Amino acid sequence: MNHIAPAFHEAKLHWWFTDNGLSPYWALSELLQAFEDGWHETTTELSDGVWQVRFNYNAETGIAPRESDSIGGERAYEYKIHAEGPGEKKADYVFSPRWDDQRKPDGDLMQRPWCGGEGLDVHVQGSNLTFGEYHYLLQQFVQVLADDAGISISRQYFNRVRPDSNITTLELYLRLMREYSKKLTRSTGAFYKMMHLLAEEQGTEWVYSGDNTDVVGKRHAFELNPSASSTLVEDHSLGKRHKCYHPKYARSEETEDDPLSSPKYGVAFHSSLDDGSVKWRDRDKLLRELEESLINTLRWAGVPIDADPTVFREDDHFEIQESERSIGYFDDPTPRLEAEQENLITAVLPDLSPSARSVMQTLATDGGEVHYEELAHESGYSVSQMYRALEEIGDIVVNDNGLVRFYSEKIRQEITAVVERLEDFVADGVNAVARLAGVETRSAADSALQRWMDTYGVEFEHATEDDATLRFDTVLSSLKSHSVPHYRDVLRQGLDAWRRAGRDPAVFAQCRFEAREIHGRDDFGEVAKEITW
Repeated sequence: MNHIAPAFHEAKLHWWFTDNGLSPYWALSELLQAFEDGWHETTTELSDGVWQVRFNYNAETGIAPRESDSIGGERAYEYKIHAEGPGEKKADYVFSPRWDDQRKPDGDLMQRPWCGGEGLDVHVQGSNLTFGEYHYLLQQFVQVLADDAGISISRQYFNRVRPDSNITTLELYLRLMREYSKKLTRSTGAFYKMMHLLAEEQGTEWVYSGDNTDVVGKRHAFELNPSASSTLVEDHSLGKRHKCYHPKYARSEETEDDPLSSPKYGVAFHSSLDDGSVKWRDRDKLLRELEESLINTLRWAGVPIDADPTVFREDDHFEIQESERSIGYFDDPTPRLEAEQENLITAVLPDLSPSARSVMQTLATDGGEVHYEELAHESGYSVSQMYRALEEIGDIVVNDNGLVRFYSEKIRQEITAVVERLEDFVADGVNAVARLAGVETRSAADSALQRWMDTYGVEFEHATEDDATLRFDTVLSSLKSHSVPHYRDVLRQGLDAWRRAGRDPAVFAQCRFEAREIHGRDDFGEVAKEITW
């Protein structure tokens, strides 16, 4: 399967150079002294266009020189190169000397990551450049400045980046047409679905922020800690930020002549969201995980991932072209997580005692989170009876230091909806939740039918005994060449699973079907008219 190639956006790195000790630092010191007033500006033309380059130093550097260093002052300065290129390309390099037992001017020991020995730490940050471009530009800019100063600086000084150097930030992005970005940010979109299903998964942390001030979807972002990332994709281990956003001055309408009128969708690694930075040696793994997160989230949202100009929008840095990176394509985790939580409901509700039913109803009508003393008072049962009721209810609720709540937002919504609709919470409520969970057809968690329904987010809706609808919470296609599943193939898989579950194929064939979207045709139809049964 082919997919669109994302572009680099923001990056922050700490490159370590130790092959030549402090020689690169002393060379930069000589370079600065060659320019009057301690700074220099120049331009240079490279293959992508003209770059403006500025070289100066940080007068507030907090590094004290050693007695053996030939520095006539209280500080060992940091040197800086700032460069701006075509199309808002930017690169900043801050050069800091490093040695063991490094001190501040007041004598306090400095606490900074370092590999040990003498060398140079280069703090790199910028935008719209690849890793390779940052490295190439560093070497080019040093040589351009050296030529202007009339001195020689060895090209070998910045050849080898130590593999234990650190990557602290990296974002990959795509630019989407507005109609497709809504599939990420709307209330039924991928961001919200993942957020609600992860909201109360033990061990996960998440932060969602939304801004609709100028246009709907101006900036929607949510942050996932490593545990939440691995819950969505088992092989993933990095904390990330997903973000769909417009520029600061958002356009009111999408226009053909302005790429910035279409929003970006980016996935970023930040060390602040993770257990630490990513080593330079692991940069390919980082790139793969970010690209997998970005592309698979698009798939789960029903956004085509082909290099299609009707879906994506080119800008100065993002081109509509196929990616050369091989990544994994993972099943949408939300139907699986929903099924697990629905199974909790249907396994518990049918056999609840009166006290447990009362506790469930009270908890549902009080917003899904109540202190145990208040819960006992409102349900009319003693604290000891209430605790027995909670033990009977089991995993549907969680007792967190006396604060009783539903296990997840998904369960709270389902139970609350049942209580609001029905007077008889026990008889009608159990049946209603069972219908929502598809208990009639999903009783065996490991059945082929269960797996088919989980894969395509299928729900059965029964209007009457002879009138049922299969609802697919996924995007399908009527085109064989399309990257999303063909709807007839999906229906045939469902019929086969239905038969293996020992059910009458005529019942399945009589069903209507509706999908979130079917590319190339209407989003609904009748099973019997589409496949042979």
